[in-house]
Amino acid sequence: MKINVTHDEYRHLIDMIYIADWVLTSYKSEEGPEIKQYQDVMQKFYALAKDMGMGNLIEFDKELNTYCETQEFNDTSECQQFINEYDNDSFWERLIEQLTTRDLEEELIGKETIAKDRDKYFERYAAIEMKYISEFEEYGLDNLAIKKRKPATTK
Repeated sequence: MKINVTHDEYRHLIDMIYIADWVLTSYKSEEGPEIKQYQDVMQKFYALAKDMGMGNLIEFDKELNTYCETQEFNDTSECQQFINEYDNDSFWERLIEQLTTRDLEEELIGKETIAKDRDKYFERYAAIEMKYISEFEEYGLDNLAIKKRKPATTK
């Protein structure tokens, strides 16, 4: 198969590959074999950089025996901005989701009717979620505190 890619399209492609690789590897202390297949594809496209007139963005590192992004790539790419926006949005969504779920589960202890009624459940979920959305939109993390829970006592 042959694909014709313009200079600008290739630049966008290596940016997308960089972002994908970041998603796959940024939070891993070790890269397992399940990621190798993706990095092999990345290397295949990075190897085309010189031919595409972008040897200044991707270069071969002889010590690592792999193609890597250059400092110029990092300086000129919008990738980090996209990654930062994604991280920020994900942080708030996950925080709100976790707090909402926690509060709803605590609220439903002993209230079987709400837990079984999907409409009531999601209505209550939405109300709690809105409380957190409003709070974080207005105050960010300023009012967030960690409190130590007392362990449940058994008799």
